[in-house]
Amino acid sequence: MHLNKQDIITIILLSVLFFAMATWNLGLATTPQTFLQETEKRTFYVELEEAKNVSTVYFFVKRGNATVNVYSGDLGNWTSRGEIVLKGDSSWNNLDTKAMSKYWRFAVQPGVYESRPNFYWSVPNPSDVLPRPFIEIVEIAFLDQENQLIQIKKVVDETKTNENLSLLFDEQKLVQLPPTYMSQTYFDEVYFVRAAQDYLHFRAPFERTHPPLGKLIQASGIAVFGDTPFGWRIMGVLFATLMIPLMYIIGKKLFGTWIGSFAAAFLLTFDFMHFTMARMGTVDTYVVFFALASQLCFLIYLMSVVKKGWKTSVLPLLFAVVFFALAFSTKWLALYSALGMLALLVALRLREVVKLKEGLGTKYVAFFNHPFLLLLGLAGLVAVIYFATYIPDMLFGNSFSDIIKLQFEMYNFHSTLTATHSYMSSWWSWPIMISPQGYVPLWLSISYLPNNMRSTISVFGNPAVWWVGFACMFVVTERAIRGKEIAYWIRKRVTKKTGESATEEVMTGETVNSLPEQSPRNAGRKWSVPAIFIASIFFFSWIPYIIISRATFIYHFYVSVPFLCLAAAYVINQHWENTRGKTLTVAFFVSVIVLFGIFYPVISGAPSNASWIEKLRLFPSWYF
Repeated sequence: MHLNKQDIITIILLSVLFFAMATWNLGLATTPQTFLQETEKRTFYVELEEAKNVSTVYFFVKRGNATVNVYSGDLGNWTSRGEIVLKGDSSWNNLDTKAMSKYWRFAVQPGVYESRPNFYWSVPNPSDVLPRPFIEIVEIAFLDQENQLIQIKKVVDETKTNENLSLLFDEQKLVQLPPTYMSQTYFDEVYFVRAAQDYLHFRAPFERTHPPLGKLIQASGIAVFGDTPFGWRIMGVLFATLMIPLMYIIGKKLFGTWIGSFAAAFLLTFDFMHFTMARMGTVDTYVVFFALASQLCFLIYLMSVVKKGWKTSVLPLLFAVVFFALAFSTKWLALYSALGMLALLVALRLREVVKLKEGLGTKYVAFFNHPFLLLLGLAGLVAVIYFATYIPDMLFGNSFSDIIKLQFEMYNFHSTLTATHSYMSSWWSWPIMISPQGYVPLWLSISYLPNNMRSTISVFGNPAVWWVGFACMFVVTERAIRGKEIAYWIRKRVTKKTGESATEEVMTGETVNSLPEQSPRNAGRKWSVPAIFIASIFFFSWIPYIIISRATFIYHFYVSVPFLCLAAAYVINQHWENTRGKTLTVAFFVSVIVLFGIFYPVISGAPSNASWIEKLRLFPSWYF
């Protein structure tokens, strides 16, 4: 990679900066853990330390569901305060009561709970439990009018003696209310966190609409850091941080300059979507990481083929396939960008084969000579890695034929997922983040807090990064099509001094020792490999959503975001050497940081004044 001391320092600084920003208020590292499990109706009352005006009653539910009738008053003389339906996974449920009382009575009726994994009807597991009344309550809490926690003296069972009722208030010091993302699951975390917990408890995972690898990675974070919001999300932050060095190295390989490498990594560091998705306990960040690692290895191989021919080492290609297999074993959408890489190899090989002065049969054999026979063999390696991630599922009782059936069920699920969602969006609206219909930013979580404060999280892109990057993508695409680069990643600019011709070389790739001095007008055109690589992978990862009929969301664009950064870095690298280019680039970098700071409240969940959040709605389709 030809990384020097400056490169290493830059990578470390950007990585440390992103990791620090992403782990700040990532989630609570200690939360209540013990719980009361009920399968039958249970009636009990809670005695507070003293009579208090209770504003809200909270239940923290780990799994299951139930209906709870709430009463206040005196022993034997109860007044109904309402009914609360408990549901969700690792989340708080609440009922506003606003009543003065020392005693509170609860009648808990567990509801029928479906604990079997997705597609249990075609892929049953020996550990499957039929739907039954079931609820796991971790903690119960009371807040007064000032949102202060009220002390509980004791809990008394009205139906039988059960010392386990103390589990309902044994960890009050770990309770943080009102609840926000800091203390509970939100959006699709309810599926992926539960699946990771299932793996740790040796159960078939509830969420089976995606392959297992991402959930296994997430489970490792929970195993090390605890079954807490911090533990659910930390692995995403680690993988997102590792994407910063990957971006820098890809930039280095493409452009050969510090500014090109820095621009690519810097823009990803301060992109909203990269930041928000890293901090959410889902698996999308792992997909993008593995895809980016695959693309880096492929780029190394591609550039080596361009320079040395097909006899070059295939080791980078092997690693590219391995990383693709890991991405595909996390989510199938990794296939789109991989098809882009395959298309580049096919185009490069066809360009050579059509020039052969041989018959069609000879050309056919020549096409598959390098490296496509190898790729056919490596497809078997992808299958081995993919199905190896299902080993835990097979240990839970699924046979290999069950796993094969599961693949068809997963495909049917995604191909027929046409249900509407308030925050689904069309593919064309993602890079511009504006739509005349619905909302483009995907709203993930919101908590209304005291004093007109709000904790909200929406996923969308940094406008400076996405809008500028998308505009630059058109420049890159034009360069990819017309091949304007001179020589091999060399741009030569002709200037005139006192009537004489002077030639200035600006290196944007690997150094070429000697080139004849010539003006661009007379120089032979060469294909721009950086432009072709950036444009091809970007469009292959994005355009397939034109024909996808299932519900789509802006986070499906995440895998394309690094290439918006690379497109902007491409243009920056072309113009950095002149004063105007430097000035505009610095102003662009400043705007990226400023926008990150301005929109930080709506991408991080940091409590902020509701009026400020509303001011950030620059367009009707933006919702926070």
